[in-house]
Amino acid sequence: MAGAEESRKWGSGRPAWWCALGAVMLLGLGLRVAHYHEGYGHPDEAITVEVVGHMRSSGDWDTNWAKAPNLEAGLRYDQYNFSSHLFATFGFYRLVKVLPGTAGWRAEREGFWVYRFFSVLLATAVVWQTMRLAERVGGRAVALGAGVLVAGAVLLVQDAHFSRPEAFVTALTLAAVALSWPRERGAPAAILGAAGVLGVLVACKISMLALAWLPLVPWWAAWRAGRVRGWLLAALPVAGLVGFAAGAPGALAHPQVWWHGLQHLMVQYAGLHPPHSHMDGGPVADMMAAYFGATLGWPLLLAAGGGVVVLAVRRRWAELGLLAGPVVLFAGYFATRSVFFERNLSHVVPLLLILAAVGAVAAARWFATRVRVAESVAVAVLVGALVLPSVRLTWRLVQVEFSGEGPRRRGEAEEALRARHPVGKWHDVSLLNDGPLGELTQHFQAGKGPVLLRVTDYNDEWTAFSLRLLDARFEAKTVADASGSFPGLPTCTLLTYYSPRLRYFLVTAARPGA
Repeated sequence: MAGAEESRKWGSGRPAWWCALGAVMLLGLGLRVAHYHEGYGHPDEAITVEVVGHMRSSGDWDTNWAKAPNLEAGLRYDQYNFSSHLFATFGFYRLVKVLPGTAGWRAEREGFWVYRFFSVLLATAVVWQTMRLAERVGGRAVALGAGVLVAGAVLLVQDAHFSRPEAFVTALTLAAVALSWPRERGAPAAILGAAGVLGVLVACKISMLALAWLPLVPWWAAWRAGRVRGWLLAALPVAGLVGFAAGAPGALAHPQVWWHGLQHLMVQYAGLHPPHSHMDGGPVADMMAAYFGATLGWPLLLAAGGGVVVLAVRRRWAELGLLAGPVVLFAGYFATRSVFFERNLSHVVPLLLILAAVGAVAAARWFATRVRVAESVAVAVLVGALVLPSVRLTWRLVQVEFSGEGPRRRGEAEEALRARHPVGKWHDVSLLNDGPLGELTQHFQAGKGPVLLRVTDYNDEWTAFSLRLLDARFEAKTVADASGSFPGLPTCTLLTYYSPRLRYFLVTAARPGA
């Protein structure tokens, strides 16, 4: 209730609130829709294209990847991962199909832009969902602060530009948290709805089982107050199973196939995945901390800690659990894995940013009362400072990489470099193992001439180790070093998918005894 009271006090009235709300939504939409139709890509987008394409052409609505005839061999195996996202994308396409004037759009690349636009809409809805949830927590100031942070978050903008399940999972996670929010009345329908949404989430990613406790929060509060009966607890698993069945009916019909796919994923995340792993196979907690420290900024993470303290001091334990619990669970789990992909935490980032907004608004109000500055000004300045690190990366991602400008510039630079060093051999490698260096040794043993070597550097320990071997084994001179659009970032998909550091060496000979 405290949040609702503050909500009425914030700003100069409803027109100001709606204008600010609209501005944040436009910011979120603009960053997510910009250049979504360009030619960048993600290897996993083929899953959506081929599985949904097979569903459309064959009339077989089974989402088993193995049934998609044109899926590459490495992905065409028994797997129901992403099932509910594939169903939702298929449903969105069919909805678009009944809209007049969309035939040309749907025909382009066999509906690929429609699939991607579904992610754009879901990721934009996440901005709205975040603000609505944040308003319950701390009023309109917190809502706008959280909305700005989510709108500019580079990870969430990145997710919006792919036909992958991250935007879908994030939107459903926020829906599950909102339905699990304690209410003055028991609201059995909301509690059962949360369980159903969680079933759909598990049908997409098995890791979403870690959120199965969410409906228990409002159930416990309502049961203690005598507003619901015990039967509702028994109904929660049923609602979850209904949601799972809706999202992955094929998994229920063929449980052995579903289990096979689950085992495949468990092996994948228990092994090594250069450059997104340590060479010794150790846990990736440090990689995770480095990524979020660099992209969100340590001040923002500190503000999130402040938000936890604020809610704890106010003894708002249920709300604190619903916001911080998922963040702690997923960060803790994936920190222990041997592979780090930041997208595995996308769905809890808005919850983290709500906590950051709570902490930032509380700090701004404390500051405003002591220096006699308008509270709205203090909040705006602090939130602006917190979102700046991520927005700078987001702008480079959208306007340089997604637009195609970055690849064009790199191509022109390489052409000029080749003109300055017209050697007979050009070699493009990623030094994630010593295989390319072995090939280079064979090249010189055969008496062949100099090589212009381009090394793709993901700021990872695998490449760093191989570069030391390159220096020890070969006469190699650096002729160019392009830091890319994200200089200084730790290993993450912003580097591996878009703009890594490119190092160019003129290698003239193998060192004696190498």
